[in-house]
Amino acid sequence: MIKKIRVDELEVGMFIEDLNVPWMDHPFLSNRRRIKCTKDIDILVEHRIQEVLINTELGRDTGKGQPIEQAESEAKDRLNRDVLSPPPAPPEEPAHDALEHAPLTDSTPFEEEVRKARTVYGQAKNLVKDLLTDARMGKSVDGERAARVVDDMVDSIFRNHDALASLSRLKNFDDYTFNHSVNVSVLALTLGRHLGIVKGELKRLGVGAILHDVGKMRVPEAVLNKPGRLTEEEFEVMKTHSLHGAKILLETKDVPDECAAVALNHHERFDGRGYPRGLQGLSIGKFGLISAVADVYDAVTSDRVYHKGMPTHQALQKMYEWAKTDFYPIYVQKFIQCIGIYPIGSVVRLDTGEVGVVCRQNHDQLLRPCVRVVFDADGARLAASVEVDLRELDEHGEKPFARTVVSTLEAAAAGVDPEAVLVRETPAQAA
Repeated sequence: MIKKIRVDELEVGMFIEDLNVPWMDHPFLSNRRRIKCTKDIDILVEHRIQEVLINTELGRDTGKGQPIEQAESEAKDRLNRDVLSPPPAPPEEPAHDALEHAPLTDSTPFEEEVRKARTVYGQAKNLVKDLLTDARMGKSVDGERAARVVDDMVDSIFRNHDALASLSRLKNFDDYTFNHSVNVSVLALTLGRHLGIVKGELKRLGVGAILHDVGKMRVPEAVLNKPGRLTEEEFEVMKTHSLHGAKILLETKDVPDECAAVALNHHERFDGRGYPRGLQGLSIGKFGLISAVADVYDAVTSDRVYHKGMPTHQALQKMYEWAKTDFYPIYVQKFIQCIGIYPIGSVVRLDTGEVGVVCRQNHDQLLRPCVRVVFDADGARLAASVEVDLRELDEHGEKPFARTVVSTLEAAAAGVDPEAVLVRETPAQAA
């Protein structure tokens, strides 16, 4: 028998036949699930789900609620409608500076938080190394440890939404697999906070994202570590990592089921051309849509054996184009807003000839961040970097702004260590 009951009437042991909301309004892999613990009910409350349909033949019954005739058929119709209905039309493509952004309030200055964030990032990287090694050896994944590390990451992003994200640009070619997993989690959390996702759900997103590639440990090493492009047959083998990863996470203690949605769906594409299931539009789910953006951005900006990583602003341009087919357009716009056209840590040349490091975003004008100038107009290194705001107008009236970015540079070729510049003493201390 199918009954409709209020969420506050749910009990452990009941079987939900239908969550009674579209897929985008809940974080689970399916609309059907058994209530295993009170935390499952808390998640429904957190997502403001008010009523659900329970199946009393598959789980506990209740004296409350009313039987619903043909509810199973109605639930199926609703699911098909949510999955097969055409996605919303992409919004008009506004100029980057015109994108709306609701500013976030930070409790800790960037310079202070970035020092703490370095420790958190290092802990996350060590976590990934250990967990992927365990998975490769067939050991169980330590979900509790993953949750603790991600808690620290979320706390850092809530103290300052730019600090931890800035470290995602400090890539190490030899440690790509580990850096990539951490970076995808950092970027997904950063985007999630800008989307207004509540803290508890954000932590589950972060755990799923940091373990999104755990299924690669079930892929033969000859395919996983091949120094070049994969053949068509090898790529089919590589594609199985999404299913492997979801299975590992679903079987991992202390990892909520919805974390598996990241591993399962981060290669799905908005137009249905992704894998493993070819999902389309909003049926990919919120976690899948967010992680797809973070995963591709970090991948295309990283150096690999077979390709050179794109400069960040070019990568964002490409992703803006791909949003017409591959990604949920609104999420790409939000991602650009929170990362910036020139992300923190970018080495840039200004029209004055000066070279510096982007140190802070001006979210009202994404093309005009704050920059710490390291080399003056004549190419001489300054004894201490000087922070300038690219929104400053030209006092002589010869041009609209005093300084404008004309190009991005490779840090090593420019002789700049972005991390050292970003974690230097604050401007007040330098003075």
